[in-house]
Amino acid sequence: MKHEIYYVTTNPGKVAEVAEYAQLYAPEIEIKQFSADIDEIQSNDQVAIARDKAKKAWDLLRKPVLVDDSGIFFEKYYKFPGTISKFVSYGLGFDGIKRLIDEGDRAYFLLSMVYIETEDQLHMFEGRTNGRLTKPEKFEGDPHLPYDVYFIPDGSDVTNAVMRQNFKDTAQFYYRIKALQQFLTWFKARAK
Repeated sequence: MKHEIYYVTTNPGKVAEVAEYAQLYAPEIEIKQFSADIDEIQSNDQVAIARDKAKKAWDLLRKPVLVDDSGIFFEKYYKFPGTISKFVSYGLGFDGIKRLIDEGDRAYFLLSMVYIETEDQLHMFEGRTNGRLTKPEKFEGDPHLPYDVYFIPDGSDVTNAVMRQNFKDTAQFYYRIKALQQFLTWFKARAK
């Protein structure tokens, strides 16, 4: 029997990534998209945002949901852009972000993932990928994952945007996959 879990996002790139990885490593889980635009609390506390979104998603759907909140953090700034990464990208665009960074600046992606299947039980998982920034000449990537064109994870010499072309061989570099691995390990152990 397949366990249906609703991944809460309006971003098709995120759900495709999660569904593909889950299919490879936990075929007993079926990831379905719950495309709800859930209001986020304003905070620089990523865990608080993810927990709040998970509770709101649970209230809407009343089925097992997986929610995440992620951001990129440029280390030369304090918690920036962090929880407002999406808004910074929309507001500044490709060239504006390039003006904020220098070649080789350190950065990391951080993701807080929450699983909830009953009203009073939230389970937290975290994924982090450290790396450095680059300033590409032009934007060649997924507009739903705009920071991938600037970010080169430690252990690689190409950007996330380039690595996405070969997902199976590069999944270990993705912060979302790191959190998802923790979740899948926990979920499978719990089901035994």
